[in-house]
Amino acid sequence: MKSVLASAGVMAALLCAIVPARAQQAACEERTAAIEVPTEGGPAYGGMQYPRSVGLGPKQVALTFDDGPNPETTPLILDILDRHCVKATFFMVGIYAERHPEIVREVAARGHTIATHTWSHPNNLRHFSPGSAQRQIRQGFEAVEAALATAPEEDRERLAPFFRFPGLNDSSKFIRWLGERNIATFSCEFGADDWKSISSYQVRIRALRNIAYVGRGILILHDTKPRTAAMLSSLIETLLTEGYSFAQLVPEKGARELAAKAADPLIRPLRRTEVMPEEPETAALKPSLEPATALE
Repeated sequence: MKSVLASAGVMAALLCAIVPARAQQAACEERTAAIEVPTEGGPAYGGMQYPRSVGLGPKQVALTFDDGPNPETTPLILDILDRHCVKATFFMVGIYAERHPEIVREVAARGHTIATHTWSHPNNLRHFSPGSAQRQIRQGFEAVEAALATAPEEDRERLAPFFRFPGLNDSSKFIRWLGERNIATFSCEFGADDWKSISSYQVRIRALRNIAYVGRGILILHDTKPRTAAMLSSLIETLLTEGYSFAQLVPEKGARELAAKAADPLIRPLRRTEVMPEEPETAALKPSLEPATALE
């Protein structure tokens, strides 16, 4: 009974947050840089592993969060991002998206980009057979799509043709397989080791050190870690004080449709809300000028 009431409480809190979140989103969009990322052919981004990076400017950072949604920490991180008008990209694990679809919808309602991170987060897809690895990737997309199925159209559009390998353990053959479906692969420029058993202070220091060393790029964090939530506000404030700005990764216009048109696609075309044509106004009947007897 307690667990049912707790779940109901989380859902109620998320629902109550949607209206103010949308107002905050509108105010933040003017201050948040959106970086359009090409996905045709499945390019791989992130200087830690690949020669190509997204088009970020000097001292510009794109926040990304892996492994959620988590009912304990993801809402905390969403609130912190809202307070600072920062938009991020969430690489979600399918099994958790299936368990907590209301949080998936809330992430979208707050204006963040949603991407995928396999179905169950096996640490190394290189050890999987092609069929098993492909199922992991496909089921991840399917779970997130299902979670967003009842969301408004503008929120369903937040699902991008973006993918990140668990543990960043990529495979050239799976990158090619993703590329054939016009899904971009994402690594990062720097991390903060928040997945390790270290303090929130250490996570913050490592993030700042790594960002300063590289200068710009994608930061990988995890919205499943309390230590990440604990240091996030301070990290954002420090970076802003030091002259950094934040950017949101979004797919290039038409990327979703391009991925949906691929052979054996991983992402379906966006189901558009049908707009019913307006009924023509019925002309008012004019009173007859004929005598009543003539109408008999």
